[in-house]
Order: sequence, then C-alpha cells, then structure tokens
Amino acid sequence: MAINHLFIIRRVTSNIFLLTFSVNRGIINHKVIRKEKPKMNICIFDTETTSLEKPYCYNIGYVIYNLENRQILKEKDFVIEQIWHNLPLFNTSYYAEKRPIYINRLRARQITMEKIGYITQKMIRDFDNFNVFGAYAYNSSFDERVFNFNCDWFKIINPFEKVPIFDIKGYAHNFIVNNLEYEKFCEENELFTDAGNYSSTAETVYKFITNDNNFVEEHTALSDSRIETEILQYCFDKGAEVNEIYKSKISIARQIPTPFKIFVDNEILYDGDYIKKYVRKNLFKFTT
Repeated sequence: MAINHLFIIRRVTSNIFLLTFSVNRGIINHKVIRKEKPKMNICIFDTETTSLEKPYCYNIGYVIYNLENRQILKEKDFVIEQIWHNLPLFNTSYYAEKRPIYINRLRARQITMEKIGYITQKMIRDFDNFNVFGAYAYNSSFDERVFNFNCDWFKIINPFEKVPIFDIKGYAHNFIVNNLEYEKFCEENELFTDAGNYSSTAETVYKFITNDNNFVEEHTALSDSRIETEILQYCFDKGAEVNEIYKSKISIARQIPTPFKIFVDNEILYDGDYIKKYVRKNLFKFTT
C-alpha cells in the first residue's frame, strides 16, 4: 500500500501557525509554530494634562514607527472622556484655549473620545500586535509620571509596564544641541530660555532640523508625537543607538562675552571679556 504524507499549515494569527501532519488521511499530530516578529517597531507618544502637580490627562497620542523602513505604521489620537466632560478641571489646563481644536477634530472624526481604561488597553494591544520593543517621549520623565498618576488614579493597567521608555530630549541634547551650528541657529533666531540660555524644547529642536524658524508646536498629543518622531530619527541618523539612555542637561548655557577689568593696587592687570566665571570663597576663575 502506498503511503501518502500530507502537511497542512494554517495561519492562526499574524505570528502563529498550525502544522497538521497526516498519513493516508489519518491525522497524526498537530504542532503550533510561532514565527518571531522582527523587533523593529517603536512607539513615540505624548500627553496633554491639566497641570504639572496633579497631571490629569485629557489627550493621549502615539505613533508606531518602523525603524527599518522609516514608516509610520499606525497613529492614534484620543481625548479622555472622564477629563473632557469635567469642564472645571479641564479649564485649569495650561492649553485650555485649545478646546475648539479638539471639538473640530472630534466632529471630523480625526480624534476619538474614549474612557482612559479603553485607551490603555488599546495601547497594550497595539504594542503586542506591532511587537513594540521601546517607547519614546520628549522629556519622558513627565509623560511617564502622567501615566503612573492616571493609571493609579483610575485603577487601570499601565501600558508601559513591559515596554521601556526613553527620553528623546536626552537624544537631542547629545546629537543635535551640543554643537556650534545649533548655537548659531539659536543666536540668529533669538531662541533663548527665560534665563537667557539656549532653548532646547522640541519646538526649537524641530525648527533647527527643518531650518524653519516659523514652525509653531501645536501642543496636541498626536501632532507633537509626529514632530518628535522626526527628531528621534534625525538622532538615529547622527549615530544614536536604539533604546539607549542618553542624559539631558538641565540647561544649555549660552556663553556671552562679558567685559570686565582686574585692578590690583589701582593698577589694571586685565581689561577684556570673559565667557565663563567661577567664584568660590577667595578663588576667582575667568575663561576668556
């Protein structure tokens, strides 16, 4: 009698296959085969909140991005129902005047209103389906605190429990901001902090990499996630490593020549400029 072997492979999910092996039409065995997805996808996300002290979140946006082909695989933009309908609370937010933007996008179905528990579950499913192995945000310590606070307040699962978060600002400080070209750009366009240092906000960094000083950051979650994706890719192009911790600086000091004179016994020992000054007890150091 001739022996006939039959192999049937059926796709169960995107990465799970079922192998059925039979001899002469008799099923001998089933075997589950898991196909590993390539780990090339990351998430870039942003949040908008009511305040810094108690950061109730009213807007979450995120981008799922493929590092290999530089394509955005998915974008999501959510308004959080619980905070949105609490108008006195929403009106305490720094960007409360942007409410009409959200209303227009809700009407156009460009943004979705959902309860925060649904949103976090959606994020968990997207992270799993796209095999996300790292998440990024600009000044990520704040956004990470936002999720910790809100997930604790609403008693829901934090979508970043199994996905590490990295700071895009640290990437920018190490691969964009720390050069004379950036400082020159800030000088030419008067991009300084209130303390007089060089600005290194996402808006300023994006202006620099696009050479567009007219750009204005929208400060809505998905829009900001998009520009932060471009900033991050720019850093990768400059040699940054994926899922690496890069420290950001507290400030980017602006070295401005300051005139000064040194008199000793009414005799001028120095008359010129300094760009750095260090004073401790009776020690004076000047860098000219």
